[in-house]
Amino acid sequence: MKPEFKNRKAINVLGLMEYFTPDNEDYEGIWKRFMAYHGKINNFSTDKAYYGVYFYTDGEKGLDYIAGMSVEGVDEVPEGLTLREVPAAYCAVFECTVKTIGQTYDNVFKNWLPASKYEQENSRQTFERYPPDTKTGDDVVLIYVPVRKKNEVQ
Repeated sequence: MKPEFKNRKAINVLGLMEYFTPDNEDYEGIWKRFMAYHGKINNFSTDKAYYGVYFYTDGEKGLDYIAGMSVEGVDEVPEGLTLREVPAAYCAVFECTVKTIGQTYDNVFKNWLPASKYEQENSRQTFERYPPDTKTGDDVVLIYVPVRKKNEVQ
């Protein structure tokens, strides 16, 4: 597993946000619920891609997850949706498929990251980027993990 490294610009993600803990993760469900809002978001989308963004809220216990799209020009956030900024970051980018997202995350955090010269930049968001035409479990997904070199001062 060898990532590509990218300096990523800040983006704004508009979408459906839910709080998940290890006991109540429902990623498939949130994406199904998101589709009811797709029409309200799509016209503001910068790239027509889909983003699954993790906002860590209380350590290892839980997180806010947004299923959404990168947007610009949103003056008013539609009811039921959330607009959040994903700050710029230097990222290790891993390619996988929809079917192998969980396996890829396990490999990144249990194997690649500990053995690499990098550590996760915890003040930035990890996210998935799904191409606009994602339809099956075999479609390619990119996982962006914000990193910095180990022992680098924040």
